[in-house]
Amino acid sequence: MSKLGTLHSTMTMALLSGAALFAMAGPSLAVPPPTLVSFGSPFTCNILGEPGTNYLNAEVEPWIDVNPTNPDNLVAGWQQDRWSNGGARSVMSGYSIDGGATWANIIVPAINKCTNGTGDFAYDRSTDPWVTFSPDGSVYYMALSFNNDRPDGGGGINAMLVSKSTTGGASWGAPQVLIRDTDGKAFNDKNAMTADPANSAYVYAVWDRLFDNTLPSGSTHGDGAANARARHKEAVNRGGNTDNFRSYRGPAWFARTINGGASWEPAKLIFDPGANAQTIANQVVVLNDGSLIDFYTQIDHNGQTSIGYVKSSDHGATFGPGMLAVRTSVTTNGTITPDAKESVRDGNILFDLAIDRGNGNLYLVWQDGKQQNIDRVAFSMSTDNGSTWSQPAIINKTPTSTNKLRNQAFIPSVEVGTGGKVYVTYYDFRNDKTAGGESTDFWAISCSANCVTPNGWGNELKLTDTSFDMLNAPVARGHFLGDYQGLVKQGNAGVRALYGIAVAPNLNEMVTSLIP
Repeated sequence: MSKLGTLHSTMTMALLSGAALFAMAGPSLAVPPPTLVSFGSPFTCNILGEPGTNYLNAEVEPWIDVNPTNPDNLVAGWQQDRWSNGGARSVMSGYSIDGGATWANIIVPAINKCTNGTGDFAYDRSTDPWVTFSPDGSVYYMALSFNNDRPDGGGGINAMLVSKSTTGGASWGAPQVLIRDTDGKAFNDKNAMTADPANSAYVYAVWDRLFDNTLPSGSTHGDGAANARARHKEAVNRGGNTDNFRSYRGPAWFARTINGGASWEPAKLIFDPGANAQTIANQVVVLNDGSLIDFYTQIDHNGQTSIGYVKSSDHGATFGPGMLAVRTSVTTNGTITPDAKESVRDGNILFDLAIDRGNGNLYLVWQDGKQQNIDRVAFSMSTDNGSTWSQPAIINKTPTSTNKLRNQAFIPSVEVGTGGKVYVTYYDFRNDKTAGGESTDFWAISCSANCVTPNGWGNELKLTDTSFDMLNAPVARGHFLGDYQGLVKQGNAGVRALYGIAVAPNLNEMVTSLIP
């Protein structure tokens, strides 16, 4: 086991234990209380003089995958000790070998100064954790590491790094560099990584690479999702007028290994949306015929948002032109708490995707504000490898409240379980009844047929055994649990969610629930 934050862990365990006892005294739960995954910060690195506020023991933005050779072996990643203005002291990993009943926390070594990185690896911060298993049981961990902004307003040196484990997440090898930028005008951000499910030689990594030619004083390059939301809002407010507009572009970049991580080919641009436009949330899915699709959110110069994609039929050697999947309607403010009306950092320009390995269907979920101009969960699917998509449908089951802000649902994830059953998770405020707090819960719904209509979704389960107060979540351009949350099929046991809850002021924990 890694080092524990004793006070932090004890306080959290007491909170969770008390919640479990309370739940046992009331009505029976549809799912057991969540299991604690994270156990506090092991980091003691010197952060004096760094800009922003560091939230010790604030754990945010999880991702999770399962070993295809052993569904009892799970590996998770998250940001550990989040900063208010971008990144964290580092990213952490956790692994389980008993199906998620117990977890050990492991440092991903040498990716920044807090993890004993030296020389070119002595970065100030890391962020954007992502894990993926290959069919041979190897697991890869991708993260962004970067230095703080330069005095002239340019971005610090930044790099996309990949570490590999052949021990089911019990240990990690030295990081490999996919790309490293040093000139202050290019910032690599919002990465994802996908191992080919049919061939352990291939692993695919994608991200957006933002070029900012204006070097604005005081910019925060280390928080790409928040900056993208700000650019989207600015473009909408301008009504498409680009006079005196900041000069930037954010194309999609790609790298791959064809030898199981022994080496990585040079990174390359695979889609450019043009001037004053960008991609974000790039994520690769491997189709059943072996071809790849890289999906991304595209933000145009006028603020129009959509989910688009590029396709490769040769394992990523080449990609075709950009194509449109669905138009989205992104609110400029994102989620707002119902009573205090404080901002929630929800990643509302992002999305999640899943594939049904049985029939090849593709599924997308995202936050959409087309109806009521508040964020709710939208769903669309394709039955022809992405060529056509169903009309977006609002699927979350949040009951209607006279307080419009209690109708919001945010940070959705999607996964396909046994027999093609589709699962979606999200947060909402339905149990927020009184002022003085912003009660928040995490939910799961599922669909077995007719998923293109809201009526096809049901079987709603409350995963949080007791509501938590969103106002306790640390502020990183809004109260922050993560731009995304984890959801993965766990063999025939069900679908496992990994998600954040706020348990005390500026104190988040990673917990997990198995959804039957």
